[in-house]
Amino acid sequence: MLIDDRKNLSSDLMNAVAVSAEAEVKEINEEKEKLKEMLLKKHPELAGFLNEPNCELLKLEVKKYYYVDNFDNKQVLTFEDDLVS
Repeated sequence: MLIDDRKNLSSDLMNAVAVSAEAEVKEINEEKEKLKEMLLKKHPELAGFLNEPNCELLKLEVKKYYYVDNFDNKQVLTFEDDLVS
């Protein structure tokens, strides 16, 4: 997954910040109905989407975050056995 703050400007090359996550994706089965209820309570407009028969909820188990700014300034945050290193 990648999240960034680009504005589609030429200055983005040096000013943009991006964070990407390296993760294992897992399907949610056991808590699916409880999580759907929580989502619908906060976002009732998602009812049509969440109630589709082939709608699945997924969770990301993040192993690493990569943070990049100023084009080439990189940092890595690693998670191992629930500890941050």
